[in-house]
Amino acid sequence: MIIGKETTKKDTADKQYEVAIDNGDLKLIDSLVESYGFNDRDSLIKFGIATLLEGNNNAGLYTIKPTEDGKKMLSKITPPEDMLNSKDIKND
Repeated sequence: MIIGKETTKKDTADKQYEVAIDNGDLKLIDSLVESYGFNDRDSLIKFGIATLLEGNNNAGLYTIKPTEDGKKMLSKITPPEDMLNSKDIKND
């Protein structure tokens, strides 16, 4: 499970966002850290955020995946609609 909450840093007006990750989601993150050879969980999360910033559009992100017959296929990755604010969804 992933749960986040916004808080204010102690003795400041600065805001921060704290995320708690446990159970299966934590195992998934750990498997990605190992599979891709990241130094740690923080590095994986920072890379994920950087990837989204690099995409910087509503069209999604693209990756190249191998198919069963050994060819390569362009694959579009977009978040599910239930994760998006409906007023920001653009039907392109």
